[in-house]
Amino acid sequence: MHRFRHLSFTLSRALGALGLWWLCAASSHALTLQVGIYEQKPDVYIAANGQPAGILGELLNEIARREGWGLQTQSCSWARCMQLLKAGQIDLLPDMFYTPERAKTFGFHHVPVLHSWSQIYARPGNTLRSIEDLKNTGLAALAGSTQIDYLRTTLEGLHVPVRLDSVQTLDEGFKRVQSMQDDAVAADYFYGELAAHEHGLTATPIIFQPMEVFYATQKGRHAHVLATIDRYLATWQATPDSFYYRTLNHWRTPIQRSALDSHGPWIIGMLGALLVLALVLTLIFRVQLTRQRRWLLFNERRFEAILGSIDACVCTKDREQRYLYANPQLEAFYGVQEGTLIGHRDEDFLKDPATMEAINASDQAVLNTRKRQVTQPEIVPPGATESHTFLSIKAPLLNADGTVDAICTVATDITDRVRAEASAHRLAYYDILTNLPNRRQALLRLEELLKKARERQTTGALLVLNLDSFKKINDLHGHQSGDQLLCGVADRLRRTTRDRDLVARTSADEFIILLDGLGHPVGEAARDAMHVAEKLRLAIANKAFVVLGKPAYVTVSIGMTLIHVQSRSIDVVMREADMATYRAKSQGGNQVTFYEQDLQTEVEQRLWLEHDLLQALNTPQISLYIQPQFGADGRVTGAELLARWSHPTRGQVSPALFIPIAEETGLINLLGEWSLTIACQTLIKLQQLGETYPISLNVSPKRLMEPHVVDYVRDTLEKFQAPGNRLIFEVTEGVLIQDILTVAERMQALSLMGIRFSIDDFGTGYSNLAYLKRLPLYELKIDKSLVQDLPGDEENVAIVQLILAMADRLNLRVVAEGVETEEQSAFLFEHHCHALQGFLLAHPMPIETWLDTVQARR
Repeated sequence: MHRFRHLSFTLSRALGALGLWWLCAASSHALTLQVGIYEQKPDVYIAANGQPAGILGELLNEIARREGWGLQTQSCSWARCMQLLKAGQIDLLPDMFYTPERAKTFGFHHVPVLHSWSQIYARPGNTLRSIEDLKNTGLAALAGSTQIDYLRTTLEGLHVPVRLDSVQTLDEGFKRVQSMQDDAVAADYFYGELAAHEHGLTATPIIFQPMEVFYATQKGRHAHVLATIDRYLATWQATPDSFYYRTLNHWRTPIQRSALDSHGPWIIGMLGALLVLALVLTLIFRVQLTRQRRWLLFNERRFEAILGSIDACVCTKDREQRYLYANPQLEAFYGVQEGTLIGHRDEDFLKDPATMEAINASDQAVLNTRKRQVTQPEIVPPGATESHTFLSIKAPLLNADGTVDAICTVATDITDRVRAEASAHRLAYYDILTNLPNRRQALLRLEELLKKARERQTTGALLVLNLDSFKKINDLHGHQSGDQLLCGVADRLRRTTRDRDLVARTSADEFIILLDGLGHPVGEAARDAMHVAEKLRLAIANKAFVVLGKPAYVTVSIGMTLIHVQSRSIDVVMREADMATYRAKSQGGNQVTFYEQDLQTEVEQRLWLEHDLLQALNTPQISLYIQPQFGADGRVTGAELLARWSHPTRGQVSPALFIPIAEETGLINLLGEWSLTIACQTLIKLQQLGETYPISLNVSPKRLMEPHVVDYVRDTLEKFQAPGNRLIFEVTEGVLIQDILTVAERMQALSLMGIRFSIDDFGTGYSNLAYLKRLPLYELKIDKSLVQDLPGDEENVAIVQLILAMADRLNLRVVAEGVETEEQSAFLFEHHCHALQGFLLAHPMPIETWLDTVQARR
């Protein structure tokens, strides 16, 4: 398996090289390369004729000659050459060591020109044997080279102090050692051996940083040039007597003459023996190489035939996501000629952003994780608008050190299968006529809601809608009109519900709606469901449908049941909703009916309260009554304004019913503004009659939380010229728990206008008594539930005594509500309650009646 994988990658490279060769051959006649060269014999330098020379120079000259390229050289220091290449002012820079950091800036081919390493050279007789021996020495290294970066990092890491001198050329570095300006110089092996011989230096045992030598281009440029260099190097290095090996042999280090003089015969004899052995080995190698070539050619053709015949797109890419190989199926999908993809990226052909994002993400995942990636991207081919769906399998091709060298992709077009599956799914789970989910999908969703209700104790609802008199429309106008009506109904239901709710058609004229995420507790959930059901009923009934060009009206009967933690099963819930729908139809249709009768009554009451309260505001139905408060001497010490609702058909509606409705619907703000206006007018009238006691009115917790309430109260007092110090705002105890800081801030601002505050229903809530010291309070009102059993109930006696004692310590006034007997009155006054309010003393009465009473008393 490993052998086949290696062979596949080798063949992929070979095929990619062939494609690049074809692309290069078509355009090479016009190619002239600017080559940057720094002097470094024997690696590379500029000859007298201005052409590249040295090992890399002669190899480049031979490739250029065969390809018809023109070469123009530019002499530069190593650092300057790097700058010119990065800026694109030269095309090619020979003799660059590969590093991952450089690969981010420069382009490299794949087959190394040379395998080299770095070595330290010093004067003869030196004692340098290891990195530690460099301590306190002067060391020369080429500026901008990998050696100087490596040495700086290594020496600092090992805490070896060395004076590191950067030089612009290695020749300068060798001269500094020869002239004793430095103790040693770092250079690559090929240059170092020749330079050391010329300058009388010797190689030390300190060898580091094995490197591979390449030609480099600016990142993203001249991919075909790099591919062509790869092709020649791969061919030459596989042939022992090639131009490549002849060039290397020519530039090997010359043997010193003294050695030949003293050991000439022995060396010649050994060389002769080695030559014979080399000839034998070469012959054996040639035979093996011939067999390997035949086997490789056979497998290459077989491999190409397999890849060309399978029904999938196959390709390999390098780390920069450039194509090394692409089979005919992929080229056909891209609509390009054979070999066109080689050296290019997908973005050169694909312009759809979503497509490119999917391809790049999966490629990058292979490079990052070094693991196979299986994805299902949708790709829009060049020049097309419709996407194709692929099953893409991408695998990394690893080097011997485990790094990713290339990416292999096999992508199968599964568009037809995906469409067939989608079509089958739609037929199984959707109604063909209306495109709504069908009964099967509705039951699956209902099962999910039941499970969710049991696990999370949430509440939902099932609504079954049945069109009234649909059969008549079908019979009179035909099935086409009925179908058109059903589609219209489905559209209105979709537009009236939320995205998370399910609307399904389950039979000819029946629809199901599943509501999720209703309120809690059950009563609130029932009201929310009723609101939705009423909206649906009105959406169907209030506007005509256009059927065959004519208006047609239809109504709907809706039955519903709640889905909660006690719901038993799908069958039970469905049966409950069906029964509710049947009851709605039997009662004449065009109505909403709950399966639970108690919920039906509660919700119906809630609905008429909301509707009728909105109509009653700013009409004589809503009025304010006044109930005076009396002190122990029988004099009036204050009065409270109380809202009353006289319904035209239902009579007096208790504030306990309509005040919470006003709070929840936001009508409490209108009611509060109206109450403040009446209170200011009443204060002025009482003042004209010589009465100066304060008037209390209830303030909504929501109203007190609003940031602009302070400005509104100030404007109202100024409008009526009413005295703020004769207004008492009663706040229920519960609001103090919600946000004590905001309450305290509002109270402080309003108290600056003279307004005083009272805590209503004190003793029934859960306020932290420590908060009472932080609030600008004037009085406490003892709730009537604590008063009604006085003085017989010992627990209530203890609580009332405790409240009165606490109020006395805090210097707060106390008013007792709900006083109805002489015994209650006597007990409260005996224990120093400041004022009483209740039926024993005075019933609530219209404000005009109280004003007449005050006038009469005068």
